Amino acid sequence: MSKDILNNLNPGIEDLHPYEPGRSIDEVIKEFGHKEVVKLASNENPLGASPKALAKIIELQDDLHLYPDGNGTYLKRQIAKKEATSIENIIIGNGSNEILELAARAFLNPTTSSIASKHAFAVYKIVTQSAGAKLIEVPTVNWGHDLESFADHLQENTSVIFIANPNNPTG
Repeated sequence: MSKDILNNLNPGIEDLHPYEPGRSIDEVIKEFGHKEVVKLASNENPLGASPKALAKIIELQDDLHLYPDGNGTYLKRQIAKKEATSIENIIIGNGSNEILELAARAFLNPTTSSIASKHAFAVYKIVTQSAGAKLIEVPTVNWGHDLESFADHLQENTSVIFIANPNNPTG
């Protein structure tokens, strides 16, 4: 008996389109002949790694092979202290995508919806769709959030509202 594994996909996955962060610096240099290109679309730092970060890597090089604290307890404690909040209010991740995916897995499903500005971070749509939920796109005003309109688009099943500040990609 043969069974197509694609029949077992979660709702929304089959029509999911991958996030494309843009062309690489090498591609742009080759196509346009520029000698120097600064890529901002993928949150890349055109200045390179911080000298303090590099110094810390060298300081800790003998322990780099060890698996870190997966819960980030020390980091959470320091953030909670600095922000004068409880450690339970802190979530850390390997970039914003991981935290957005966690929120989608926790709060979205095929019976729910999320809300975001029409011109917003592409990952909002991806994580919503991957959870099988519906994304409600709110029109923008002058390429910015129309927060009053967000309230008009709320539905009974809305469980996540995405608001970026500053907005990506419009600033």
